Amino acid sequence: MRQDRPSLRRLAGIAVACSALLVVSCGGGEQSANAQETPSTPVGASEGADVVLVNLDDPGEVATWRTVNDPVMGGASTSKVTFGNGGLVFSGNISLENNGGFASARSPQDPGLGRLAAGATSLRVRGQGDGKNYVLEAGIEGQPWSYIQRFTTDAGVERTYDLPIAGFQPVGMRFDPAPDAPQALDPSLINQVSVFILDKQQGPFELTINGIAAARGSQS
Repeated sequence: MRQDRPSLRRLAGIAVACSALLVVSCGGGEQSANAQETPSTPVGASEGADVVLVNLDDPGEVATWRTVNDPVMGGASTSKVTFGNGGLVFSGNISLENNGGFASARSPQDPGLGRLAAGATSLRVRGQGDGKNYVLEAGIEGQPWSYIQRFTTDAGVERTYDLPIAGFQPVGMRFDPAPDAPQALDPSLINQVSVFILDKQQGPFELTINGIAAARGSQS
């Protein structure tokens, strides 16, 4: 019996080593399969997750936005962009004088927005409104057209407005029809986001926007 014990120990060691090799081999095969099945998505993105396009809780980011109002066409509306309430405050007064009636706040142009928004099923605006209707515009680099979708705010209520990509409509520079534009918005081509107030909503307005995100999947 004494002579058999070393042999038994050697056999046990061989069995353990074989088992370890088998586990490593199986684990490596599973990792390789998962890597091949993973879809190509922007860094930090996953199915059903929101990807921040514009984070407006930073005063420096808010300072890069600019306003464009109807005085460029002879109107008398006014607006401004300031930092407050933890986000971008877009406020002013809409006048219908001289066939005016619109104001807008626009982000800087940035092709990186499209890379972040690629594959999105909706754009989400997080903020607090005044009960009026607003328009989110997605600008397309190098094109005379853009894509818009309206959303109605709840006065004094902070919430997220979910705007399906399929709901965006192509328009020209003055929001007229754009027959030459693709009818469907391709999120990967977005290079600017803007917020408008129009539709003859005369009087003061105020909308706070905390952020704009691209979403994949339905809103929870």
